[in-house]
Amino acid sequence: MLEVKNIHKSFAGVPVLKGIDFKVEKGEVVAIIGPSGSGKTTLLRCISFLEKADDGRIIFDEYEHEMKNVSRHDIKKLRMQMGFVFQSFNLFRNMTAFQNVMEGLTTARGMEKEKAKKIADAVLEKVGMSERADYYPDELSGGQQQRVAIARAIAPGPQVILFDEPTSALDPELTGEVLDVMKKLASEGTTMVVVTHEMSFAREVASRVVFMEGGVVVEEGKSKEFFANPKEERTKQFLKRTMRN
Repeated sequence: MLEVKNIHKSFAGVPVLKGIDFKVEKGEVVAIIGPSGSGKTTLLRCISFLEKADDGRIIFDEYEHEMKNVSRHDIKKLRMQMGFVFQSFNLFRNMTAFQNVMEGLTTARGMEKEKAKKIADAVLEKVGMSERADYYPDELSGGQQQRVAIARAIAPGPQVILFDEPTSALDPELTGEVLDVMKKLASEGTTMVVVTHEMSFAREVASRVVFMEGGVVVEEGKSKEFFANPKEERTKQFLKRTMRN
C-alpha cells in the first residue's frame, strides 16, 4: 500500500537517512524502534513530506513519484491519505478538543459542517474524550491531549496513520490510556506506522518491527519472531538493554 525506496536525507551535510527501503501493507501495524538519533522520526517526516527527502521514491496506491520532485499538488493528495500524530500533540491551544477535530475536516478538507460535527462526535467518543469535547488543551492532561490528537488524525479516514513517539512526552500512568486507544485501532485493522520506545507495544500489538540505527535498517521481521529470535548482534544488544520484564 505504502512503500518508499532508497530514501536519503541529510541536514547541514550530515547524513541522517542512508538509503532506507520501507514498506507497509494495508492493515499492518509496523513499529519502528531504535536508539535516539537513528533517523526514525526523520523517516516518518519524509514519508509525510513534513521534510523533503534528498533522494528516493514513494509509492502510495496509484501514486509513484521521485520524492525530491513531488509537486505541491501531489503532496496535498498524498497527505490527504495520511494521518500524523505528533509527540508533542500539536493541538491548537485556542480551540476546544471538538474544534481541534473539526478544524481539519472543515478548513483543510472543505467538509460540510454538519457532516464534520457527526464525525468529530464519533471519533472523540472512540478515544474516550466525549465528556471533555468542550475543554481546551490547557485544561486536559497530556494523555487526554494525545487522545484528542489521535481523534483528529483518524477523523478524515486516512489510509495510514503515522505516530511519532506518541507516548514519550507522557508519564507512565498516562501512557497506558494512549496505548489502549492505539491497541483498539490496531484491533480494528487500522494501518499504522509507529515510532516508539514502548517495547511491550511493539512486541504485543505490532505485526512487524523495524529496527533502525545510524540511518539504516539493521533488521526487520514479524513481531513475534523479531523479539524471540533476533538475528543481528546489534539488535540483540538493543533489546537486552531496553526490554523490561
